Amino acid sequence: MNDLKHWKRALLIAVIVTFSSQLYFNFFTDNFRISAAVILFPVLLMTIAKDQNSAAIGCVTGAMVFVVRLFLISSGIAQLQDNVTVALIGGLFYVAYGLLFSVFIKNKHTIPFQQMIVGMVLSDFCANIFEVGLRTSMRYNSLDTQVYFYLFGIAVARTIIAGSILLGEQNYRALMKKMEHENRYQRLYLMTTRLKNEVYFMEKNTDEIESAMSNAYRLYEKLSGMDLQPELKKTALSIARDVHEIKKDYIRIMQGIQKEIDEQYSEEEMGIRDLLQILKESTYRLLEARRLDIQLDFHVQDEFVTGDHYALMLVLMNLVNNGIEAIEKKGHKGWILVSVEKQGDQFWFTVTDNGPGIPKKDMDRIFQMGFSTKFDEETGNIYRGVGLSGVQMTVEEKFNGSIEVKSELGVGTEFRVMIPAEKLEEETV
Repeated sequence: MNDLKHWKRALLIAVIVTFSSQLYFNFFTDNFRISAAVILFPVLLMTIAKDQNSAAIGCVTGAMVFVVRLFLISSGIAQLQDNVTVALIGGLFYVAYGLLFSVFIKNKHTIPFQQMIVGMVLSDFCANIFEVGLRTSMRYNSLDTQVYFYLFGIAVARTIIAGSILLGEQNYRALMKKMEHENRYQRLYLMTTRLKNEVYFMEKNTDEIESAMSNAYRLYEKLSGMDLQPELKKTALSIARDVHEIKKDYIRIMQGIQKEIDEQYSEEEMGIRDLLQILKESTYRLLEARRLDIQLDFHVQDEFVTGDHYALMLVLMNLVNNGIEAIEKKGHKGWILVSVEKQGDQFWFTVTDNGPGIPKKDMDRIFQMGFSTKFDEETGNIYRGVGLSGVQMTVEEKFNGSIEVKSELGVGTEFRVMIPAEKLEEETV
């Protein structure tokens, strides 16, 4: 399979070089061509054919150049001075170039850029000398010394162009790699945020599980003092034991998740601008996937660095997503504004959207656990989740803050979150 893949690449390079070699002009001797193909050839050898033998690529390319030029001569398309010998010499140039390239640039993966440039110049220059020798029947003594300087200058010029292309390609790859790394970093960060959120609520639920276990055991103790059937007492004790086992499994799951989080991501502090940048880019990817025309605007008047960035991201992400869902109900176009400012010893986070607004009858219930206005119009199923209730719980219990909402039908909704500065600031930026 790899051999077939390599042959396909070799043929592709041969085709590109063959047809680009038809763009040329004659130099100091008849039929000596200066072609753009010699610029493309080393570029292709260092990119598409980086894992392949340069000499083999040169042979395949030379053979195709010879065959195509022979066809052009026989069909009358080529110029009158072209003949079989000229076509053969043109093909042998690429054979020589490939062989020289493999000698001067042995390891294409690790060779320094400067050494690669030198190798390309030498390959171009020596292959040109070889071609001139073939065209003059090896009568090098008949050539003016200035010709060699011309050939060397041409080799340098073509190498500079080819090197610039390769340098641009390397920079492009580095940029793409950096962007890919940033995207992976952001996905990992958001995944960690969600997992930490789940662990936080699971930890709260362990108290409820503990309470259920205690109640079941107290029930067993009360039943033990009564003249009841033994099966009822056993059932009460069995419930207490089962709840205890559930609690142990629950704790093991939390510990496992927390361990994975700590091993995969260890960011201790984050600036608010970095946090909002991650939120902005991830939200735009979401909007693109859902084909929504919603503009995001972020204003940071006062910067800070915090260690509780996961919980803060959870709060802001939920409020922004809430705005997106509201605008989606109204249509597919709108805007969301997120602003951060410090007033005294408090930070205020405001998330405003121009969605349809919240009806007055729902204003007192939006922070209740399980309340939702979202439903599937096709099935009628209501989507229930922690949503705003989880946001309120995080703000109040983790940050000792508060959240308030203002909304007007047909105009939009504004959520304002207050968090004491001492709960967020690690150090002032």
